[in-house]
Amino acid sequence: MTRVPIWHSVEEVPADLGATAVSIGNYDGVHRGHRFVLDQLRHHAESRSLAPVALTFWPHPRHVMGQPARTPLLTGHEDRDRLLLLAGMHGVLDLEFTLDFAQHSPEDFVRIFLVEGLGMKCAVLGEDALFGRANSGDIGTMRELGERYGFEVVTVADLGPQGAGSGRISSSGIRSDLLEGEVRSANAALGRLHTVTDVVHHGFRRGRELGFPTANLGPAPAGLIPADGVYAGYLTVTEQAPAHLGTRPLAGAPATISIGTNPTFEPDGAAQRTVEAYVHGAHDLDLYGDTVRLEFVDFQRPTLKFDSAAALVEQMGRDVEVTRHTLAAEHSPPATDG
Repeated sequence: MTRVPIWHSVEEVPADLGATAVSIGNYDGVHRGHRFVLDQLRHHAESRSLAPVALTFWPHPRHVMGQPARTPLLTGHEDRDRLLLLAGMHGVLDLEFTLDFAQHSPEDFVRIFLVEGLGMKCAVLGEDALFGRANSGDIGTMRELGERYGFEVVTVADLGPQGAGSGRISSSGIRSDLLEGEVRSANAALGRLHTVTDVVHHGFRRGRELGFPTANLGPAPAGLIPADGVYAGYLTVTEQAPAHLGTRPLAGAPATISIGTNPTFEPDGAAQRTVEAYVHGAHDLDLYGDTVRLEFVDFQRPTLKFDSAAALVEQMGRDVEVTRHTLAAEHSPPATDG
């Protein structure tokens, strides 16, 4: 049986992993800045015959420390770890962050999880790295601990929009872009298409009645929901419901995605915000119970209230055409990894 290289405690780390090079972070979004650090980690690991490992946390520390509303997460738990593995990590140590865990001193954190848990021989960190109780450990602390416990410390410059040292690509900046509907800017900083993942739920079936059946996500999908509006994107089935096993799952299917409260049918403020996607040409598609990943390419228009269902259907037809042109201009669908 193949071992999945995601570990939730040091006891799960394979005994035969060998010595490691490690970088520490929350990695929300696993954006271009994160991957620049991870690329440096892989480089230094390979040159020293070490295994590159990312150490990360879930839930996000700010959520545990009382700031969840200020930090909506770009990626869900499984997507974040999947992206770390795709970045070339030999393993991910994904530790549960609790108030008790937050009380580890910088030295205890390094000794227990990095030195003893992962056999770390090289730490690859940004100059502003903080760790341990109340973020009291910094890069100077890590260098002192490296001398004590026998590991090397390598620092990496931030990656900015124009390369290393040109400012900083940040998860908070990408969140702001998405909440404004600026998915192209967000995608540029992410280095990939922004994604939202969830199981397909039953909706009101209005789309089917109007000739545009949609896959409806639940009220709390994994990944940051962009601003209300209509978007061009793709839909991929990442896990099929038992009833659908044996059929070929969709991968990178062109889709027009709608986010909002359906103002044409619902009184102002009465409806729950929904995320739904129409897969082009798929009028009889059954995705109920499947887990799907939506990938956002570009914003098309804001959510509007129409005077009639007929006017809405006419606009939906135009939306699909805009999506087709937008995706055609992208030349190729997203890479799918299941």
